[in-house]
Amino acid sequence: MSPHAGPPSPADHLRSVFYRMGLDDKEIVALSGAHTLGRSRPERSGWGKAETKYTKAGPGAPGGQSWTVLWLKFDNSYFKDIKKRKNEDLLVLPTDAALFEDPQFKVYAENYAEDQDVFFKDYAAAHAKLSNLGAKFDPPEGIIIDDDSNVAPEHFAAAEHSPSE
Repeated sequence: MSPHAGPPSPADHLRSVFYRMGLDDKEIVALSGAHTLGRSRPERSGWGKAETKYTKAGPGAPGGQSWTVLWLKFDNSYFKDIKKRKNEDLLVLPTDAALFEDPQFKVYAENYAEDQDVFFKDYAAAHAKLSNLGAKFDPPEGIIIDDDSNVAPEHFAAAEHSPSE
């Protein structure tokens, strides 16, 4: 197998992963906005710096590299920061950069950078769609972690979402 086998670009990679789940370009870009939260750790993923001025004090275990300055706040700063690409302490993966380089993705990324409410609305719909794809549990009835409890296991089902008009 050639070392270059597979999708030829980061945008094609995103599509190969998400299209097979029935998600479209708008949903791919909206879901990518989840990177506004959290950080990457090079020892786990191979991506990012060991720490930055934004992550050296935690919270939690310090370190890693975040995509945004306020990496515990969910907003549209991911799109704003990726678009500017001026802060060396913020992580930009090839798939992040693709959101502003691929013409079909760029339309949505630009819109989300400008309009947080549109991002929130589209993210909520895409996240609900992804969640509702379901998961297979083995065993189907789930497991009980604390077997000293007399509480019956709780049934989990993803919430239904109806996008507002």
